[in-house]
Amino acid sequence: MTSAKMNARHLIIDLIMGSDGAPITIRQLLLAANLFNFSENSIRVAVTRLSSDGMIESAGRGKYQFTQQWQAWATDMLQRKQGIQATKPWNHDYLAVFTGALGRVDRTALKRRERALRQHGFRELQTGLFIRPDNLAESFDETFKRLILNGLEPDANIFRVSHLDTASSQKVASLWHGETLNHTYASISQKIQAWLAQAHECDVEQAARESLLLGREAIPLLTADPLLPLPFIDEAARHQFVQDVQQLDQVGQKLWQQFYDTAQV
Repeated sequence: MTSAKMNARHLIIDLIMGSDGAPITIRQLLLAANLFNFSENSIRVAVTRLSSDGMIESAGRGKYQFTQQWQAWATDMLQRKQGIQATKPWNHDYLAVFTGALGRVDRTALKRRERALRQHGFRELQTGLFIRPDNLAESFDETFKRLILNGLEPDANIFRVSHLDTASSQKVASLWHGETLNHTYASISQKIQAWLAQAHECDVEQAARESLLLGREAIPLLTADPLLPLPFIDEAARHQFVQDVQQLDQVGQKLWQQFYDTAQV
């Protein structure tokens, strides 16, 4: 099967995500590494670097979990994966964030800021002005708090917009690539459905490996999905995509547990 590229760092993050964010042992990581032909040293180096980067931390002797900041990201992804309602009917208002007064000298802060805005579906309408449809189920204040938790500076200004001028309205339609999203929803759904139909024919090791690789194709879309309403995207296609990811996740978790049990972890 074709798959997204994998390295030791990806493997560790994906396995913790696959355990619903629960701690994972170094023994489990090393067993999984064998399925992907990664050396023990590459796993230990990746663990050290992920710890240094503030993504994972020790959860006891030989166990690792996401840090508090990255657990917030993982929780958001798990909620999307589990199909928890994250949106509400759109009334054609927008949420806007103004960052023009924050400056661009601190490149690290700028990178965190732009990543937080992009991950939450905001796109730059004008220099320093980011916007998205106001269709998130969470409250205005919850959105602001989550943006800050994920890297937006507290000094940013966030507000709700009820009307746009004609030029801005026309530009808004081009900020998100809806057709590309729709195609990706459908493409990944088809791959998952085809794999599920034949996964029982594979041994546990192969099936577990393939479930994780296929999940790697779905995770980036879950991570970056701007959660847009109609008419920006096909909501039915997105709903089907989420359902298929749920089924892949359920089957994958069982396969990995079988793999660990067989190895007597």
